[in-house]
Amino acid sequence: MTDPVRVGIDVTPLLGPPSGIHQVTRGLVDALTERDDVDLTGWMLSARAGRPDLEFPVRRSRFPAGLAQRLWRRSRFPNSRLIAGGVDVIHGTNFLAPPSPRTLVSLQDLTPVTHPDWVRPEVAAMASPLLRSLAAGTTLHTSSQAVADEATHTLGVDPAQIAVVHHGVTTIGPGDPARARQLVGDSRFLLALGTVERRKNLGALLAALPMLPDDISLVIAGPTGNDEDALTVEIAESPIGARVHRLRDVDDHDRASLLRSATVLVFPSLHEGFGLPPLEALQVGTPVVATAVGVLPEVVGDRLELVAPGDTIAFAELVSDTLRDPVADPELTARVEAMTWARAAREMVEVYRGLV
Repeated sequence: MTDPVRVGIDVTPLLGPPSGIHQVTRGLVDALTERDDVDLTGWMLSARAGRPDLEFPVRRSRFPAGLAQRLWRRSRFPNSRLIAGGVDVIHGTNFLAPPSPRTLVSLQDLTPVTHPDWVRPEVAAMASPLLRSLAAGTTLHTSSQAVADEATHTLGVDPAQIAVVHHGVTTIGPGDPARARQLVGDSRFLLALGTVERRKNLGALLAALPMLPDDISLVIAGPTGNDEDALTVEIAESPIGARVHRLRDVDDHDRASLLRSATVLVFPSLHEGFGLPPLEALQVGTPVVATAVGVLPEVVGDRLELVAPGDTIAFAELVSDTLRDPVADPELTARVEAMTWARAAREMVEVYRGLV
């Protein structure tokens, strides 16, 4: 039997709010721990925060994230042994990891490089060490072919240096329709799910709402992000602001309740690396109106009409059409159900072994 590959994986994202990076890191880590061909060690670029609840050892780096980031802009120090101990492969789940040919860095999207104004300054600052890491031979993991192509065309990364492994989609719990009604107060609503960021283009939903039936409300559920202040002003100044419900603290049960009860999941994003909420909605049979971003054209584009990013009028028209017959395609539900984290972990272990 082949010895398990020893992997040091960044678990720092598990300390934050339930954002997209938190969810995908948790999904991958949980699936990897179920396998006997990988031996995991966690590492964290945080000396003060708590420890995530995990079944394997976690090392705290003596180098805080800011210092490591500045050092990795110019060198390979601190190296993988200082960060994760004696491992065969080191996996950075959120842009940063010690540069080396045995390092894998997951790139969720290229916004820190292509649209630094869309992200927080500390996220934009990750672009420089990422480019340095790629020059040192680090392999890039992307969750969609779209991001892989963008990395090749924008950054000049050799396709042979990129591994495309689609994320899994965690099974959505049963939820509770009564809880959804308690949260929203309306029986028919559009659901926008995710961190409130500029690239999510949530203002397009406020523009579309007056064109829709009066009994349709809009629920924006997810953590506060860099577009929260602007969104708050737009809602306050909108003549239909009373039809908008902003839910910031949404746990897994509330998330499932909203996803299963929504009339339509709306996703007007301008740019995505993957695009998890539409897939979650399709998994539970909720209709989706989304833009052609991230992994969506690859996975569902042949059976789900997608709107060009930024085309607010076309988006509103498609929402209106979908509300007349809000039914999800069962073929798409079956596809999403096959996108398990067990499958993603199996493919990721193949990538790890290739680096060894």
